[in-house]
Amino acid sequence: MTFCQNVWQFITKHGLFSDGQKVIVAVSGGIDSIVLLDLFLWLRSIKKIDVVAAHINHGLRGKESDGDEKFVRRLCEKNGIPLYSDRFATKKIARKAKRSVQETARDLRYTFFDTLKKSLNADRIATAHNANDNAETMLMNFFRGTGIEGLAGIPVQRGDIVRPFLCVTRHEIERYAGKRKLRYREDSSNRHDDYTRNYVRHKIIPKIERRINPSLVETLSNMSEIIRLNSEFTGELLKRSVDTDKRQIEIQKLEQMHPYLQQMFIHHLLVEKKIEPRYDIIHSVLGLKNNQKGATIDLDGSYVAERINDAILLRERETEPAFEYTLHEEGSVNAEEFILTIKKSALPDNKIHADTSLEYIDASMLKFPVTVRRWKKGDVFNPIGMKGKKKVSDFFGERKFSSEQKKRIPIVESGNRIVWVAGERLDDRFKLTDKTKEAYQLTITFNGKKNDQS
Repeated sequence: MTFCQNVWQFITKHGLFSDGQKVIVAVSGGIDSIVLLDLFLWLRSIKKIDVVAAHINHGLRGKESDGDEKFVRRLCEKNGIPLYSDRFATKKIARKAKRSVQETARDLRYTFFDTLKKSLNADRIATAHNANDNAETMLMNFFRGTGIEGLAGIPVQRGDIVRPFLCVTRHEIERYAGKRKLRYREDSSNRHDDYTRNYVRHKIIPKIERRINPSLVETLSNMSEIIRLNSEFTGELLKRSVDTDKRQIEIQKLEQMHPYLQQMFIHHLLVEKKIEPRYDIIHSVLGLKNNQKGATIDLDGSYVAERINDAILLRERETEPAFEYTLHEEGSVNAEEFILTIKKSALPDNKIHADTSLEYIDASMLKFPVTVRRWKKGDVFNPIGMKGKKKVSDFFGERKFSSEQKKRIPIVESGNRIVWVAGERLDDRFKLTDKTKEAYQLTITFNGKKNDQS
């Protein structure tokens, strides 16, 4: 069986595309993508596939990147293939987003491909990932502990993106290119071991092949197929058991599932939100089942998991800036969600009262300027009526406040000491005593109404 016949059989087996469809071929200029494009030239004549090429210049290698773009453009012109290309300042975008260059480049590529597919009304996007790429991915996922779906490696098809070369090795691609005398570009960055994939490719896999398994790539390809089928089967079980599209996980339903399915369910939700499904993250999210309301787990830079009532919620991290206001003298803070006032007052008849939206403090203890801000990690105060210090986070946890409630409650601070968790609890150090001669009255109104949370 020839190289092209082998790949076409793989395409047919997995139903990647069919006669007459329009396919966008991702062409970087490297050997894999050039062989893929050559295969599609054959498919264009034999199977009547409508071929379009796409190229992205990430600007990561200066003149070398520009040379890749020119090479791909000339090749497409020579073969009468429409080429659509774009350029990105990938390093700059990555710095701004605080992400790795590799992650940013990947996202830019697939966003560009998806936009192009819609504009051209194309059927598929084909990339040149091969069996060696898949083996490298499986090993990296294993080392990182990404779980069983990660061990399935690179999917043959994800949405409209297809990978027809997962059935062939890099050696087979090189041999085909040699027979066809194809010209291609060498990516200089592939020779360095700075990137994890290159280290796995150049150092780890060759040693395993020499010492343990000379057919490692083939073995991992077979294992990938087995794990992929297992993952698909598990996915079908989950769909029958729970609504996997929800962000909210009902704890009662979760606990009725087998522990393996619990892990796979969380894994599914993380992957859906493009969060690396590491075992420690999955384990921490499941641990929220036994935590109190308001407990949270950081998932990545964009998402957190939170225990709410009888469920676990995966939500986006708050992006709005923390509020902070300063009072240099008596007066009011008029914020969007609250009005907080500090003013001199006569001593009240009763030092203890039930209205938590109003407090009186010893004026001699308060020093201006006074800061009114949002709670932050590490805040500690001496709650009146309690012994000793307490973290504000623990106080909120005992009150079973949600993250939304926490972020709305102002903290009144004087001289780096918390005076009042507004509307909730006064600090013992500022309370009225028998020696108090003057008082300040503190009031808080939320959204035009007195805060009656207790």
